[in-house]
Amino acid sequence: MNPELVSQVACAIVIAWGALTAVQASRSATRTGLLGSFITAAAMLLLVRLIADFGGWSGWFVYVWLLAMIVYVIGVYRSASAWPGLQWRAEDVKARRSETTNLSVSSVLALTITGALVVPGLLLG
Repeated sequence: MNPELVSQVACAIVIAWGALTAVQASRSATRTGLLGSFITAAAMLLLVRLIADFGGWSGWFVYVWLLAMIVYVIGVYRSASAWPGLQWRAEDVKARRSETTNLSVSSVLALTITGALVVPGLLLG
């Protein structure tokens, strides 16, 4: 199997997962949960940037990328529409702890991936 094809298939799966997360974010019960979902979706975009070979994109992956970006935009629109009606935090302590954990893990994931993208560029530049 071609390594570029494996990389593109893996990137297509990751970008589709991120797009699904962005659409599901509008179903969150609180703003904290919504932010956690969007940080996860952004981390998926950053992860694709980290592992994808941008010079070797074939025709089918560009279409997957464009479709995923359309789904991301729909997810952002739906979440922005739902934002004013949401509370900041859940009333239940267990749900609040779960939301905080999700937000923390998503933030650490996004910061780690961002660092993996930035640090080599700083060292090489």
